[in-house]
Amino acid sequence: MSNSSLVSYTFISPCRSVPREHKIDTITIHCVVGQLSVEGICGCFRNSAVGASCNYAIGADGRIGLCVEEKDRSWCSSSPSNDHRAVTIECASDRAHPYAINDKVYKSLVNLCADICKRNGIKKLKWKADRSLIGRVDKQNMTVHRWFANKACPGDYIYNRLGRIAIEVNAKLKQSGSGTGSGYTKIAGKAKATAEQMKKYIRKKNPKVPKSVLKMIPLYLSEGEAEGIRGDIAFAQSCLETGNFTFQGSAVTLDQNNFAGIGVTQTGMKGNSWATPQLGIRAQIQHLKAYASKKELKNTCVDPRFRYVSRGCAKYVEYLGIKENPGGVGWASGAGYGGKILAILKDIIGTVKAPGTESSTMASKDNVPYQVKVTATDLNIRTGPGTNYAKTGNFTGKGIFTIIEEKAGDGSSKGWGRLKSEAGWISLDNAVKV
Repeated sequence: MSNSSLVSYTFISPCRSVPREHKIDTITIHCVVGQLSVEGICGCFRNSAVGASCNYAIGADGRIGLCVEEKDRSWCSSSPSNDHRAVTIECASDRAHPYAINDKVYKSLVNLCADICKRNGIKKLKWKADRSLIGRVDKQNMTVHRWFANKACPGDYIYNRLGRIAIEVNAKLKQSGSGTGSGYTKIAGKAKATAEQMKKYIRKKNPKVPKSVLKMIPLYLSEGEAEGIRGDIAFAQSCLETGNFTFQGSAVTLDQNNFAGIGVTQTGMKGNSWATPQLGIRAQIQHLKAYASKKELKNTCVDPRFRYVSRGCAKYVEYLGIKENPGGVGWASGAGYGGKILAILKDIIGTVKAPGTESSTMASKDNVPYQVKVTATDLNIRTGPGTNYAKTGNFTGKGIFTIIEEKAGDGSSKGWGRLKSEAGWISLDNAVKV
């Protein structure tokens, strides 16, 4: 059992059990309550009388320290059984609620968690904010100190970001080949939808769709094939950006041959234009390739914004939205952007029920993911689908949220939806589909 090569400072605490009595399959993140250096954090555990320690410490400058080797159990979570199976990490944080950590600590935390997972065969980090899943690492392999003792640790700042941390760690695992690779849709590759399926979809959604649009649909596939990009994903994106080619509420018009809002970087901008539909679609495919791959273009670049993209920063459709992208970059700033594209793609391929066929309980597996608008300012998030489950202590507030799983209600309610953020479940009585 090895230790992380990211460590730059080592002081082994006497507060440890040698060796640990369970294989490592869990990560527990703590806040240290103080913007301390890594030496300062490790120094807190020098005296055996303290009776506490951690495996790793992350100082305010982002440096990582080793306090207890991974082969040994730290005394960190007020739970011997948890500490025997978990790698524990103390993070420098503010001294007051919500005990925020800075960007350097956050970055080191994600890198350290990914390193721990890779070396210990943890293929995916899982967080559901569900105390009842302690020890059920097939469902959830992250735990928090507050579940084992009357403490605020790891503070609401970290606690509310554990789902995000898991997403970023898993992205790193996939990039290194250590993850499972499931659950995400690559932009690069061969299209799964046919031109006829795309035409059928757009006729259903927009019976007045111009013939010129129907005529150009095969170009998505041919242009996509040329660059190794899924043309059906590009078409689904165009449907989203143009309102299914009605251009209602869109920043672009049909005559621009800009079917993806390229160049519309702020409200009121008209965006770029191309002489023909083929060139406009080619530019969109090239722009998607900029996000999805670092490979050279096959055709001459006609996308004027190609050079502004950090190449390969969004290999998956889910990462095209800035809010969901691990690096905080992407095509669009709206929440759930990639999820909206995938919902359209599923409808094109025929794996989603047609509008109007959903049950009144909204409890169909075929119907997710989708987005809801919450109007309540204090909608409770619960650990499971029902009022009999504990509250997590968090609220959604007003906004747009993505639902990835549904459970039926008792007949008088619309049911319950699990949030994509993995923060928990919300009642759909106070949520409206968008």
